[in-house]
Amino acid sequence: MCSTFMSAFVAILTNDPSHEFHERSTEEITATSRTMHTVTTQPQKISAPSRSSFRPELQGLRALAVGLVLLFHLWPNHVSGGFVGVDVFFVISGFLITGHLYKELSITGTIKVTKFWARRIMRLLPLAFLVLVVSFLCLLLFLPETIWGMNTRQILASLFYVENWALAADSVDYMAADNEPSFVQHYWSLSIEEQFYFVLPLILLGIFAFSKMIRNKENVQVNTRTAMCTALILVGLVSFYVSVTYTNYQAAQAYFITPTRLWEFTVGGLVALIARSPILKPWIQNVFSWAGIVMILIAAFVYSGGTPFPGYTALLPVLGAALFIRYGTAKYLSPYWFASRSFAIRLGDWSYAIYLWHWPLIVIATYVLDQYRWPHKFAIIAITVILACASQKLIEDPLRQAKYFKLPRRAFFAMGTSLVLIAATTLSVPRLYASEYTDDVAMSDCTGAQALLQNCSDKGLEGEPLSPPAQVEEEKSEHPYPECFIPLGKTDFDRSDCSLGADPEEADLTIAVFGSSHARMWLPMFDEMGKAQNWNIQGYTKSGCSPVPLSKTDPDSSGSDRENGQACDSFVVQTAEELTDDENVDIIVTASLGSGENYFFQDGSSASEKDKIDAIDSMWQDWSDAGKKVIVMGEVPRFKDIEAPTCVDTRPATISSDCSTSYEAGISNRSTFQRTTAEEGKADIDLYDPADGICKGAKCYSMVGHLITRYDKHHLSEEFAKSYAPDFTRFMYEDVLG
Repeated sequence: MCSTFMSAFVAILTNDPSHEFHERSTEEITATSRTMHTVTTQPQKISAPSRSSFRPELQGLRALAVGLVLLFHLWPNHVSGGFVGVDVFFVISGFLITGHLYKELSITGTIKVTKFWARRIMRLLPLAFLVLVVSFLCLLLFLPETIWGMNTRQILASLFYVENWALAADSVDYMAADNEPSFVQHYWSLSIEEQFYFVLPLILLGIFAFSKMIRNKENVQVNTRTAMCTALILVGLVSFYVSVTYTNYQAAQAYFITPTRLWEFTVGGLVALIARSPILKPWIQNVFSWAGIVMILIAAFVYSGGTPFPGYTALLPVLGAALFIRYGTAKYLSPYWFASRSFAIRLGDWSYAIYLWHWPLIVIATYVLDQYRWPHKFAIIAITVILACASQKLIEDPLRQAKYFKLPRRAFFAMGTSLVLIAATTLSVPRLYASEYTDDVAMSDCTGAQALLQNCSDKGLEGEPLSPPAQVEEEKSEHPYPECFIPLGKTDFDRSDCSLGADPEEADLTIAVFGSSHARMWLPMFDEMGKAQNWNIQGYTKSGCSPVPLSKTDPDSSGSDRENGQACDSFVVQTAEELTDDENVDIIVTASLGSGENYFFQDGSSASEKDKIDAIDSMWQDWSDAGKKVIVMGEVPRFKDIEAPTCVDTRPATISSDCSTSYEAGISNRSTFQRTTAEEGKADIDLYDPADGICKGAKCYSMVGHLITRYDKHHLSEEFAKSYAPDFTRFMYEDVLG
């Protein structure tokens, strides 16, 4: 519980408090030297902040935080936990904003919310919008068209400060898992900040109104500081609980969503509200402040992408930042000396601009440079600092101090106008320069996979593809036949509309396609072939779920991993039984990427490779014994780091060399249980090898027969899958039905 009296507010801005990265001017970091008493009917008069309470070390803390983020993005293997710099900023922001709003509430008896929001708008949005505009221009000038769509969506999300929710949605989208980094993905933390700025003053006003209501009705004096502390503690505890539980359940999504981060702001807010007396001895304060810095650095160098975060692990940097803010004022033998040096203060002044500019520069460098090495990284640091300095002098300071925007309505009008103009431009301009899409590719004897299967003289490995790369890239988010595909984690998805090819009542054959997304990618070919041959196609496909009749659920797993595993287990067992018992199904086609995953028996023991082969072979044998023909689709090559559409778009003259991989890397050195089981198992099945349409000799290609082979690293594109139809039809009549 907070004390009745507060000896001083620490580092609260008198005129314009800061965003996590935004408090630039060291002259603005001040604190009130007068105690705040219980709120009475009339607002209290409180003296102006004392200049002697200036705390430059907070700018140094910002410099440390933005430096960790910058180093993490440039050298992620060396500063593997540098992302905790963002959490430090969240604590600073909670400290400054909570203190500032409480001071205004205590002085005036209210919070001028529109004025507060207007100040935030003029402080933060001009530079944020400028970086978005520059990023958009660089996107059109320097980056391939294949990533325009994804970047455009994220620019719009960042423009409206919901980028964190957009990234949270992508983090659990199987088809978006291989997305390239966008220009503006770093706006996720700014989005959380803006959401916090919107909500906090409303919460504080609500608390104040509630305290007055109690005082007036019950004639009870209510300590506003106590009420605010209680509210922050409750919000913080709920948020921390959500953070821990949801991180354990779905860590990728928990990293971005707002409820898992609010407690970090409340920690800073509580530091601002808790009374500072009694003052500890300087040497004890030094111990605490050094401990805070050490905690932040330990997290920065020990944590990694594998650390469940935020959750309880975020306590280390968050409490470290709180300790430094609370006890970092001692000036001897403490971190204060380092944090208050002029260079650290200046970096703190520029921290917001550094954060905004550095990431777009990194993205551009990775695309335009053939080799991205340490000299380029140091150049990025230098350019970032120059841009940050210029941004402060030419944009931030002039607009922040402009008298014209002191009226809130003008600031809101400027924001609304900018939002409309930038959004309209972002939506319309790419369409003017985008390639013209093709409705259907006219197939010939040497189009797509047929170029290699028929050994055509022109194998179509170079030149302009028949379908634009950007069109192929869109299949990643808009794949065909979604009605046949059960999303990750779901088991009750309605696939009753998944009937392709010929009418089931009149078809000569019924073919069931069973497996993961690597079974789903063959549906365009089966649909085309089914219509031509009067065959009905039924799709039984599920995201990330290989047709292995063993448990994918790790006994030690929890949260969404466990749910996804159990959903896959149920899908495989139920589908295998349904296909065995369905008398209408004549042929079962099974396909998957391959499996480097672990599988388990019902007792929780781990299955060996031989166990997996035996289980799969037994399932195939059950289908065969039930009178079904079984076709096994061999795995397609996996191109480790090569996104086919982007590679084809950026290297039109060297596609066959720069966008290819070896057969050994793509197939031979991978776990390929479909092929292995077909070769070693005893079930009577027919194996179709699609690699012959992608690979020639020791090399596998990203473009064959002037069609891009994949829409990502390992899923066949729609048109390329269709190009197998003539060869697969021959295979069906000669090997399966003959």
